[in-house]
Amino acid sequence: MVDLAIAIFALTVGTYAAYKAYKIGEAERTIESDKKYELEKDFYLVSTVGWMTLGTRVLAIPLFFVTVISLIPSVPGAMCEFGVFQAGSPFSWTDFGVKLFTMFAFGGWLFIDFLNRKMKSTPMMRLLSRWFVLLIPLLFVDALLDVAFFGLLQPLVVPCCMVIYSNPASTLFGIGCPFCYVTYQMPLLMGVIPAYAVSMALVIWSFLFKRSSRAIDIQAESYRVLSKAMIASIVLAVVGAVLLVVQMVVGPAVTWF
Repeated sequence: MVDLAIAIFALTVGTYAAYKAYKIGEAERTIESDKKYELEKDFYLVSTVGWMTLGTRVLAIPLFFVTVISLIPSVPGAMCEFGVFQAGSPFSWTDFGVKLFTMFAFGGWLFIDFLNRKMKSTPMMRLLSRWFVLLIPLLFVDALLDVAFFGLLQPLVVPCCMVIYSNPASTLFGIGCPFCYVTYQMPLLMGVIPAYAVSMALVIWSFLFKRSSRAIDIQAESYRVLSKAMIASIVLAVVGAVLLVVQMVVGPAVTWF
């Protein structure tokens, strides 16, 4: 499957980059200043792999759902993605959660790496190298959960989401099945949710960067680059709000036809 192939690719290149990152972290402590340029060139490779890994994780989310949707006819009783998730539980829910967290974690690493490059002498190179090594196990877990979910999925008879959520008023926000609500009733939420999620992530990543920069005494330099991140966060929040208002005005998609 494409999703699993992408996960294995990210794991392979990520493991190699983690080895390089470990060597950078160890060498940076004792290397002479005139040789630091060589380490920075190696770290650029790690950063490039980090961007590739994030790209594969972003791509993995829609591919994951495309695969799940394609399996709906294979699961008796399933009418939407919820049925496939039920048949593949607990691996399905865990796999989805790990994918989201992995994307958030690598996004945060790249955010801090991007800000680090905007400052003189890349002061956080050693710290980022250590963090990259710690992130690699997430790729192993992600690949294993893909195999467990899709490889062990059985055509079990599952209750329809309309049965599980027979009383929508008693569910969170009174929306009933969240998959049906987002996919078929309120499709613009597929833009609202990522916009708000990235906006909140920028705030969290900025906080982590501020805490990390304080430890190595670069607060004054970091404030200048953090201001742009806050502007981006506000813009995304506004975009999400506009899409939400438009969706509320036009109403559920089922009434468009």
